[in-house]
Amino acid sequence: MSRPAKRHVRKLSLEVAGQKKKFFLKQSGFLSFHLFLKSWCRLQVPLSGTARELLLLELFRDQGIPVMNAVAWGEHTVLGWPVRGFILVEEVVGREFVDVYRGASLRVRRRLFRLYGELMGTLHRIGIDSKVRPEDLICVSDNYKDFRNCFVVIDREHGRPYLMGLSIEQCGIRLGDIWAKGMYRIGLGERSELLAFLSGYLTAAGQRSVSEGRDAISANLVKRASRRAAKVLYHDNRFEMLRTGFQVQYGIGLDRFIP
Repeated sequence: MSRPAKRHVRKLSLEVAGQKKKFFLKQSGFLSFHLFLKSWCRLQVPLSGTARELLLLELFRDQGIPVMNAVAWGEHTVLGWPVRGFILVEEVVGREFVDVYRGASLRVRRRLFRLYGELMGTLHRIGIDSKVRPEDLICVSDNYKDFRNCFVVIDREHGRPYLMGLSIEQCGIRLGDIWAKGMYRIGLGERSELLAFLSGYLTAAGQRSVSEGRDAISANLVKRASRRAAKVLYHDNRFEMLRTGFQVQYGIGLDRFIP
């Protein structure tokens, strides 16, 4: 399955080799003039939403990260300016991470979050800067030993379609955004779930070590992520209930993390 995206999405049933399969047709419109001009100034080929998603899917697949499968695509350009495009992706059969999480025991929720952390840590270690939210994950197995056997990533509409070096500050910002907006989507959760996520992330990112230097880097990363999450929750009125829940759950106010 795949969730509806901000752009127009149609669900199709097609017969392939005598079997009915479900697909999602995702359509994109004009590339904004701002993005077109930005690419032109950098002497880069402007990327439509379709091209960006295809490149990100290929990047994930090349790095061994399970992603949805695109079976057809196309785009129309005028003088090099992408004006519309489409991508047809095969349905990922499974259950949404959010639904599995909500119906699971605390033990399973912790395991899910550890795998989620391992996924994000792996992405950042190899240099993929593309945010994966809880709603971007489909659980295709109850094998919770390896995220590659359990998760498939869907809807790669945003991110950089190439490998890059991510600083501790950049990783902290990405983690803080995921934590804050993930809580908005699935709830505050237990402290042990957050610890499981961080443990999985730090292990996969190569930051778990007895080395004093590594410990300092890990502490700095967690501090930056906490500060970023606090800012997101503190300044967005949608998160008012989460702000209250955070104070009750952890016994401190978000203002402690705001510099």
